Amino acid sequence: MSGDVASAERQLSETLDCDARFELFYLVDSHGVQISENIFASDVNHSATSSCKGRDWQQRPWFRAAADTLSSHITQVYRSSATDDFCFTIAVPILDSRGQLLRVLGADVRLSALV
Repeated sequence: MSGDVASAERQLSETLDCDARFELFYLVDSHGVQISENIFASDVNHSATSSCKGRDWQQRPWFRAAADTLSSHITQVYRSSATDDFCFTIAVPILDSRGQLLRVLGADVRLSALV
């Protein structure tokens, strides 16, 4: 996840193909700006023309928690703006070799897959 974004997007897409609990992955840089496209599970309806790449998530609690504590954070359940289904987000910091924040991985988990 710390290499080039295109490779990370491919790896995230492959992971979605293997695990139906997730609906969406995305990468955010250390400043809170989304650097990847939204990577949707193949069965998730979404608009191919809408992109969140370049969107600033810096003030979102999930980003702040992961960036400030350098540890994973799980949100409360909410209705996804991307899919309109109930989900929760797991935000995972990606650190460089010195332990500095490089990126944050956002992983939206389908609530329906767990109940």
